[in-house]
Amino acid sequence: MAALRALPLAQAQKLGAAAARRLFDLGGKRVAYVIANLRVAFPELSEAARSQIGRESYVHFAWNLIDVARSASWGPEQLIARVEVEGREHVDAARAKGHGVIGLTLHLGSFEMSMRLAPAIGLPVTVIGRPLTNRLLRRAMLAQRTSTGAELLLHRNVAPQMLRALHKGRVVTVLNDQYTRRSKGVFVPFFGVRVSTSPGPALIALRAGAPIIPGAFVRIGPDRHRMVFRPALDVPDTGDRRRDAELLTASGNAALEAFIRESPEQWMWSHRRFRHSPDLPTDPYEGL
Repeated sequence: MAALRALPLAQAQKLGAAAARRLFDLGGKRVAYVIANLRVAFPELSEAARSQIGRESYVHFAWNLIDVARSASWGPEQLIARVEVEGREHVDAARAKGHGVIGLTLHLGSFEMSMRLAPAIGLPVTVIGRPLTNRLLRRAMLAQRTSTGAELLLHRNVAPQMLRALHKGRVVTVLNDQYTRRSKGVFVPFFGVRVSTSPGPALIALRAGAPIIPGAFVRIGPDRHRMVFRPALDVPDTGDRRRDAELLTASGNAALEAFIRESPEQWMWSHRRFRHSPDLPTDPYEGL
């Protein structure tokens, strides 16, 4: 990390990109997952085009790590200077309703920086995250994620804590773009096939009366980013809370898919997102 901070940005990004492309070209299980996912998501593309997206997604992940290392000592002003904010009015309108906000987001672009930027621009953010297994890395990431005022809740019985945060008017941010165990998920469309997705954000939003705002953090230049907020998702009212949550989760998936389609090379494709889809004739990861 110290070495990445010491190098000029252009040199660090050049080295990171070269290492990432080399790692992708070496292959392995994770690269196979990337290609399998891209085949499902973009069946209309050639294999070469899909491989190019996958290779560049490795580059963007390397640049994300470089951003994490270089921004560790930055204050709010240095973060704000590097980021454009689009759609802030959607968050402000949602917060004005007085029930807090669910921020629905994904592993795209330099997503780690977004956790630090949001408090810097005046948004009281509570982030839902998974605890890292490496103790030293966990401690370092916790310190960085909360350095500008974000609150972090780990994935253990978080529903009551989420409700309390919403009651305080906070923006509770959830990364909801990865596979959820079938016993806990609902199967809703994502890139044209149904995938198991956590209905948790939708259920909490319905219970609290909190709007759901889709958002993403997109790289737009070597040292420039854009934090994007979309309008609040429409809230269904079928009279059946579970059905409403399923429909709201489907709307969330559609919003996240739209972000990915705009910048496919910036999403993390290495997760087995399409596991157990009832719409696929075979397991896309079989034999990998």
